[in-house]
Amino acid sequence: MDYDSMTVLKLKTLCKERGLRVSGNKSEVIIRLMENDEVGLAPAPTPIQHQAFPQHNPGGYIPPQMIYVKKESELATGIGICIMIYAVFRLFWAVIFSIGGLGGVGWILSPVAFILGIGFMIGGAVTYSGYRNGINLTLGVLIVSGILSVIFHGDEVNPVSIAWGDSMFLTSIMCSISCMIIVALPLLMSPTLKSGWPEAIEKILGSSSGSDTKRKVTCNSCQAELQVPANYSGQIECPTCQAIMSV
Repeated sequence: MDYDSMTVLKLKTLCKERGLRVSGNKSEVIIRLMENDEVGLAPAPTPIQHQAFPQHNPGGYIPPQMIYVKKESELATGIGICIMIYAVFRLFWAVIFSIGGLGGVGWILSPVAFILGIGFMIGGAVTYSGYRNGINLTLGVLIVSGILSVIFHGDEVNPVSIAWGDSMFLTSIMCSISCMIIVALPLLMSPTLKSGWPEAIEKILGSSSGSDTKRKVTCNSCQAELQVPANYSGQIECPTCQAIMSV
């Protein structure tokens, strides 16, 4: 642009439009405009792009990744807590008879009642962990407890029957049946219950070797190769794409 042919007023008007200082003589104003032109024509700095070096991965092999096991049914968790609370009551009931010696038959049946309480406690803990066998164990203990309650039901209080007297006979039976129905609810409403036993119990049973084995599954979303316990069935979450699927 030919600034020399412009008047001082025109030059100062250009400075004002560009947000430049307008004071000074014509030469100073021209220099100011020319410096501004040079700044405006200068190319913008190009950002430095860092080259991504691919990791050495011969054959495109993707190593298996561990998965996150989703928390199991809240229904099973809640029922497991209820079973353990009931187990504490049954254990306390058995201890009262074993220490207090309330009645000859009651004292003899105290060890049986204590074993039933332990069974309820284990079943509740396994159910709380989301295992189907916890419910099966609890149902088995409830059946045994109900049979013993009917056999030893009478006018004398005893540790294997929480109700006594002829008027409470049907109540005792209905209580056992109701408990079995409630405990069995997760089997009907929670299809994601795990099979097998917790690792601690499997070690006691001598079958821990099977729990250490893994099987490979492929993520339905990102096709990543995942590893899950061989005896696990339920929901898993892919650590790569966070997709949830059932195995």
